[in-house]
Amino acid sequence: MKKRIITAVLSLTVCFSLLLIRIIELNTKKYSEAAKEGRTKTIQVGETRGKIYDRNLDLLVDSEERLIAAAVPDEKSFESLTAKFGKSEAMNLVREAKPLIFETKTEINNDSVRTFHVPVRYGSDSCAVHLVGYIDKTTKNGLSGIEKAYNTYLNENSGSLSVSFETDAGGKALSGLDKTINDNNFNSKAGVVLTLDKRIQKLTESALKESAIQSGTAVVMHVGTGEIYAMASAPEFNRNDPSESLSSTLSPFVNKALQSYAVGSVFKPLVAAAALENGISENYEYECKGYIDIGEVRYECYAHKAHGKQTMKEALENSCNTYFINLLEKSDPDLLLSFCRSLGFSSETVIADGIKGAKGILPDNNDFIYPGERANFAFGQGKLLATPLQMLNAYHALATGNSVSPTVIRGLADSDGLVRLEKSGNVKKIFTASTVKKMRGMLSSVVENGNANKAASSLISLAGKTGTAQSGIFTDNEEICRTWFCGFFPSQNPHYIVVILNEDGESGSADCAPVFKRICEGIVHDNG
Repeated sequence: MKKRIITAVLSLTVCFSLLLIRIIELNTKKYSEAAKEGRTKTIQVGETRGKIYDRNLDLLVDSEERLIAAAVPDEKSFESLTAKFGKSEAMNLVREAKPLIFETKTEINNDSVRTFHVPVRYGSDSCAVHLVGYIDKTTKNGLSGIEKAYNTYLNENSGSLSVSFETDAGGKALSGLDKTINDNNFNSKAGVVLTLDKRIQKLTESALKESAIQSGTAVVMHVGTGEIYAMASAPEFNRNDPSESLSSTLSPFVNKALQSYAVGSVFKPLVAAAALENGISENYEYECKGYIDIGEVRYECYAHKAHGKQTMKEALENSCNTYFINLLEKSDPDLLLSFCRSLGFSSETVIADGIKGAKGILPDNNDFIYPGERANFAFGQGKLLATPLQMLNAYHALATGNSVSPTVIRGLADSDGLVRLEKSGNVKKIFTASTVKKMRGMLSSVVENGNANKAASSLISLAGKTGTAQSGIFTDNEEICRTWFCGFFPSQNPHYIVVILNEDGESGSADCAPVFKRICEGIVHDNG
């Protein structure tokens, strides 16, 4: 019995000894790791956010880079530190020997310095400022445009890059030890793919900047798909320092393509198309005396000019108000209103989740109780308000017969850059092929022979209409006019629809037609 007790005691002693050794080992490892962690300094090199691409996967943000060097201050990095900070400061840094990062203009890589390429969110190559939007530098959340609308997705695909150095108890870097690079999704390609074409976007922005338009917009849409290839708004603002534009009276933060305005004569082709659909011949004649009396109100053509007898084509070329007032009297206004509703007038135009154009205003039959409202509607005035997006779709229908759903979203890219395309919007039949053929011919003649001749090109056949609309807003006792050009090209086989708006202009012919011409010719030139 005594022998068994001795054996048991010895066994327990061995077990406790082994357990004690294991506890000591674990604690030693724990304290060793904690000590090592306490001697590690981690420095953030850069952060990224989900990308925003054009349709060809060209970057619309992060398209430029800056060089960030992470360094251990010693004799091997001294020359680089001197070039950046000066000799005196470089000597101080070497004495302190604390790891640091700094921006450099040249790539440096040796045992003590490593250079990283860090993207600049909004560089000098930036474009589509209003559509892409910008972020709050503090919270890293989107404040406008795609940055705001797709904020969750872009944040989910954020990344960071940091470097860890081993240091001694005083925080000095231990030379001869490798630096640890911590890449947390920093090089992910995930992001939002827009329908924009960066080349056409830049061309459109240049045409707008170099025009007489101080506050306005230019939009280009591809025929058949509703995909917007360019959306420019003037004036722009500096996304890296938005405060620069806070005092501007020209609303630089507003995307004017999404706002509603009085449209004026660019609406007349819709009145003509509705009349054709109502069985009225394009050869219908009306004699313009320079004015027409509706009730007790006299409506005049521009400069009180009497155009005489005109067909529909000639009335469009001359932008004759009285012809279209008479034409709407002869046709069914209900049919025109129905077409307008099918084209999205008085409805919001959603071009992306969280980004939409205003509803605008479309009169109804109750408004037409008043003869003056019906007369105003015939040449795009009165209560009627529409957005450039709605006018894009209207001219798409005039050019093709179909209504489309304008969009700026092509799809989403995953971390490897593979794109999942979004489904295209609905296409609705609006006008017959016969009406489309006639409208193409008439709007082509407006450019070649009419008051839109400043848009005429020797390079390509263009079609469209000018517009100058009273806004009801006065400055220094003078009424501000909204001026327009809406059109498409090539005129007989349209590929693009283009809308130009000037918030405060002289005339659609003087302000907007040259911008339309420049954009169209630029696209043709780029496409060879």
